[in-house]
Amino acid sequence: MKNLKNKLIILLGLAVVLNSCQDDFLEQKNPNALPTSEFWKNATDLSSGLNATYNAFKNEDCLSMTDENERSDMGYPNYTRPLVGIYPLYFQSFNNITDTPNKKWAALYNGVFRANQVIEAYKRLEGTFDATGANSADTAMRIYAEARALRGWFYFTLHNSFNKGSVILFDFVPKDNSEYQKPLSSSDAVLKFYRDDLLFAKEKLTALPLVSTALPGRISAGACEALLGKSYIYAGDFTTAADYFKNVIDNYGYELMPSIGSNFTTKDEFNKESILEINYTVDLKADQTSSEQLLSSSLGQAIGPGGYSGSFPASWLIMKYKNEPVDYADPKNIGLKNAQGVIMNRRYSERASYSIAFVDDTNPDFGYYGANTTAELPKFDRQHISFWRKYTNWDIQTTDETNTKSGIKGRSGVNIRVIRLADIYLLYAECMIEANNNGEALKYINKIRKRSHVVLLGKAAGSEYNNAQTTFDDLDYTKTSLTEHLRYTERPLELSFEGGDARLIDLRRWGVTKERFQYLATLRYDNYALLAKGNGDNPVRFRCVVYNTGDIPDSNAQLTSLRTKEPELNEFEVAAINYNSERHGYFPIPLSEVNANSNLYK
Repeated sequence: MKNLKNKLIILLGLAVVLNSCQDDFLEQKNPNALPTSEFWKNATDLSSGLNATYNAFKNEDCLSMTDENERSDMGYPNYTRPLVGIYPLYFQSFNNITDTPNKKWAALYNGVFRANQVIEAYKRLEGTFDATGANSADTAMRIYAEARALRGWFYFTLHNSFNKGSVILFDFVPKDNSEYQKPLSSSDAVLKFYRDDLLFAKEKLTALPLVSTALPGRISAGACEALLGKSYIYAGDFTTAADYFKNVIDNYGYELMPSIGSNFTTKDEFNKESILEINYTVDLKADQTSSEQLLSSSLGQAIGPGGYSGSFPASWLIMKYKNEPVDYADPKNIGLKNAQGVIMNRRYSERASYSIAFVDDTNPDFGYYGANTTAELPKFDRQHISFWRKYTNWDIQTTDETNTKSGIKGRSGVNIRVIRLADIYLLYAECMIEANNNGEALKYINKIRKRSHVVLLGKAAGSEYNNAQTTFDDLDYTKTSLTEHLRYTERPLELSFEGGDARLIDLRRWGVTKERFQYLATLRYDNYALLAKGNGDNPVRFRCVVYNTGDIPDSNAQLTSLRTKEPELNEFEVAAINYNSERHGYFPIPLSEVNANSNLYK
């Protein structure tokens, strides 16, 4: 009995010890789920959080380049003509279950969430920073300002993309599901919110030095000011917009690059023309082995030859590029030598050749994926009329199917220039046209045109380019005619396939989207085969050259002869019928958000 009692006492003691150990074990902190008060301790932690926010900025769904291009008048969704299949964005038949708006919404709010983490942490740590060094108050304030600027960009994009600008505002980090259940804020409230972020960031980033260890590509005061200017021109306030744009032009040291081509490849990244740029790389860290770990872009594979045919230039845009008047008084356009030593003049404008690739481009100073000319590339065949050159690796690789440097399929290190100075020049010119100051507008339009060595607009007298090496069209431009040129020639030719939904926003704010689709639906095109000289046993490129119906094809004996006209083609007919500004001017609130938010579903 005594032995049993002693055993019971021992067992009870063990039970107490084990229970105590279990309690201690259960009270251990999960190192993977630290409370925010323990993770965010200094400016180094803030910097890590800011880097995560920039990583959200890299998410390709934020801009949705190919899909947004498809929604506007710039793009065509496949190489086949006529189209076979369903293309809800191109056909203007998308709704709240369409993939693109759901992904874009999620990507942008992920960015908002990450920016808010940094913003909340800064406010909690304010007053604890050092006077100098890595944990200085200035370093922390700059990180905070950049987080505010990025949040401003995320909401700028949400406001211009969804539900007429009425979206959900988060100025805090939700702690549980109940705090995600927020109603929509008004468009005016969202506009004020992101403008406040951008204004605050502009002032602080102007005053504070760049962190010495910061990588290129940080959002800047100039980017904030450019976004503010865009917010005002989008709202129809041309006077305020002009002030912002002129300040961007005059006071931040931006310059047009000598060549437009410096803006679309890995060459000359973070150049003087770039105002806001997303940084991509194909470099692998030591412990990275898969494509999911790369900080790279898939855009090159989406749009380049050998890719998955995600977007192509619309035929009207191809013809607009082909018909742009090259200035043969400009020495840059004459006396060029091709690979065979033949002296020739430039056939298409420099910005045409840097923006898109078409098979009958004989410009001798433009190779294409290792070939001397586009005609040598077999991918131009069977209705492959044109490809985007922008954001592809045509200048350093032989294909965009597999990256030469990383060896991983379909990845690109080409940075995306979200805003560049040429865009600001043209927006400022638009403001000047609205102010009845055509002279100032022509000044900035012609700066852009001269860079690409094309015929300038207006009269030579009084122009900074009044010389023997420059040709002017000698036309008297009215407010109406210059507006027409800006909308349907200058902005599309300079800025095609840039800025995500920038072109769609332009058409919407001008109130011409439906009218534009209806006009484009009336156009007809002829499709020709091409005989590429010097291409050995396979010289014929079938159905790869497009001309406006009724135009006389240019056979250009220096490279090609055209053969076998195909039936007439047309584009945008379905969009012209389907487009409704109430349903298609903006993306709707995604169904995934409606189902998850009790304030939205009924």
